[in-house]
Amino acid sequence: METVHAATITTVEQVTAHMVRVGLRLDDPAAWVSDGTPDECVHVEVGAETADADGHSARHYTVSGHTPDGFEMEVFLHGDGPGATWARTARPGDRTEVSDSKGYYEVPDGAGVRVLVGDATALPAIARVLAEATADEVFHVVVELSDMADARDLPTAATATIDWRLAGNGMRASVLKDALAELADGLLAPAAASYVWVACEAKESRAIRQMLRRELGLPLTHFRIVGYWHFDLAHAIRVWEEASETTKAEYMALWRDDRTDEENWVELEPFLQKMGA
Repeated sequence: METVHAATITTVEQVTAHMVRVGLRLDDPAAWVSDGTPDECVHVEVGAETADADGHSARHYTVSGHTPDGFEMEVFLHGDGPGATWARTARPGDRTEVSDSKGYYEVPDGAGVRVLVGDATALPAIARVLAEATADEVFHVVVELSDMADARDLPTAATATIDWRLAGNGMRASVLKDALAELADGLLAPAAASYVWVACEAKESRAIRQMLRRELGLPLTHFRIVGYWHFDLAHAIRVWEEASETTKAEYMALWRDDRTDEENWVELEPFLQKMGA
């Protein structure tokens, strides 16, 4: 992880059928840095013996709220991976380590309707975005769940339309791209100037990015697409491990700090396709 902060679990709460909220008290709260975005996430040491697709043994989760001496985060319990296993067995008093946070949600000046789209893993971030929204904002939200028992109230001062879909999440085919395509002649017309935030399975997120940029012609400043998890993590890791050192170096060089993430993805996407990722 980047910067490491020791923490103690203080609370464990079952939010919905497959979502657990874990409260953490930081040993040194003043040293932990929040990036301030409503979709901020942290890397968390969960005792994993295997790395994720980004090379981390830690796993990343959404910060759902702040407390005086730490924060709360939410973990979606899908499968039997190290993160889900850790959250199922977490108890107050357990120790762990976390990173500083990083988020992606950034509405540009002059943006219209905020379009939030995601699967169950995105629900904590969507809930916080809405909870922190102001009365003058308007949202169109699409969330796909594998089980409607994971639906929850999404209180907000803003005007919000919530569209629940039963699909995706590794259990069924995702409908998120189709749901966005349904908005092509309205909220996603370039003239509407909507801001689109999407978080879901990695390959689905990449397909959605291509549609927004190439087919719908949205400017890069008006969407932010994030791959939260991999349906076939083993394949993603294998592609990277089998790549030559030259290919890895070329990949790393494409991600430049002087460009936005979405600008980087313009070159990164065709490169990943060439790698077979």
